[in-house]
Formats: sequence, structure tokens, C-alpha cells
Amino acid sequence: MYAPLDLIRDITDAPTLDAKYKVFSGFMEAEYGYVGVNYGLFLDTRSLHAIHNNHVSKRSGLPNEWREIYQRNNYALDDYGMRMGALTRKPILQSSFYRALDANELPENFARVVGGVRNFVSSGVVLPLQANGMRGIIGLFDPSGDILKHDARFERDRTTIQTLANYLHMCSDWSDDIIVQMGLSEMNLKVLRLKAQGLRMKEILYEIQRDNPKTIHSHMQRVRRALGTRNDMETVQRAAKLGLLKEDSLPVHQVSPQLYDALGLR
Repeated sequence: MYAPLDLIRDITDAPTLDAKYKVFSGFMEAEYGYVGVNYGLFLDTRSLHAIHNNHVSKRSGLPNEWREIYQRNNYALDDYGMRMGALTRKPILQSSFYRALDANELPENFARVVGGVRNFVSSGVVLPLQANGMRGIIGLFDPSGDILKHDARFERDRTTIQTLANYLHMCSDWSDDIIVQMGLSEMNLKVLRLKAQGLRMKEILYEIQRDNPKTIHSHMQRVRRALGTRNDMETVQRAAKLGLLKEDSLPVHQVSPQLYDALGLR
């Protein structure tokens, strides 16, 4: 068996978010049968609109057919699992969504998404995450396993699975993905970083070789929309948490001794 502490070491050593995600996904499939692993970061959870429009994600394992259906039908707006993952703090079993669907307890817009998922996922769990002041979510999905056996196994191994998911979230640097997925330009980032340095408007204009102060406003407005922030100060603070203010990568996280206790290994 691939030991949890070996996984933690490999996640720590993996140089990029993609590499860390691949290590984590491979472990979850090999040890728990979770073929589908979705990992997302919420940039803003203050409204339902923000939850679905200010997030970045990585998805793997489930059929391309499901992805096409998801995108074609714009399921993201009514993804009940995503919404609950952003607003709650406890794991949510996929079986609970299916029970609510069978009991006609879900509004029609949510029911259509849960019903669609059921065609491709037999069991799984949604794990809300919190680290470094940022909310995240990991969905672990088994396309063909027995749902009762899954739920019993998850309850048995819940602490280990949650600890490993939280560790991935704690040491993940999403900055490159945020830039790409949210469409931030080099000039957006340059203005943001100059703002963070405390430069005055004339100084920023000089640095970016522009004359019109509205240029600075336009670039900061674009960053605010991407990060779901309300003003420049909040934007700089969130950008700092997300690693957008520095050119180099985040420092490597070391394994905390508390992980040994959480995993029941000492």
C-alpha cells in the first residue's frame, strides 16, 4: 500500500500544481477507487454568482461525454455539489444528493444536474477545503462502485482522506492557473504589482509608459472582476494570498508534525 506519508512527501516534492494534483489523483484512484477527481479554488464566495463565476478548477477521470454535457447544458450555474462545497464545511456524500433527488426535495434546476451526474457517477464525496484564507473543494467520484460500500469505507477512512485533501490544498499554488483561466494579461499583473508596491498614479503611469490615469483604473478593474474583490486594497490582499504579486513560485511547504497525529501514525 502507498502510505499516506509517502503521498504527503511526494505532494511536497512535486514542483507544480499540475504535478501535485496528478500525484494526489493517482493515489485516490489506486487506494480508494476514485477515478474522477475534481479540485477547485473559490476566489469569492460572497454570493452565488461569485461562487460560479470566480473559481478555477482542475478535472480528471470522468468521461469526456459528461464534460460535454456539463458544458453544453451550462450545468455550472446549478451545480449543487459545487454550491454546497463552497458554503459548508463538512463532507457531503454523493448518496445524500441522490436521496434528495429521489425524494423530490431538490428544485428543478438542481435536480437536472444531480440527475445528470448520476448517469456517470455511482458514489463519491464532496470535500470543502480551507487553507491560507482561501476556500476550495475536492470532489472524489467512483463511476461504478457500490454506493453503500463506498459510504461505509469513507466513514472508516474519513480522517485520512480529509487530511490528505487539506494538505494538497494547503501547499498548492494556483497563481499560474488563475492568470490563464481568468484571462489576466501581463499588463493587468504589472499594474497590480506596482499598486502593491505603493506607487502613486504618476509613478505607475511612468513605469507602464502610459499617460491616461484611466488606464490604471481599467487594469485594476479587470483584476477586481477576476478575483471577486471590491476595491484596490482588498484586491492587493487577495492577490498576495494567491501568489500573484511575486514572479517566482511559492516556497516549498514542509510536512507538519500535526499530520502524523491526524493520520493516526503516532
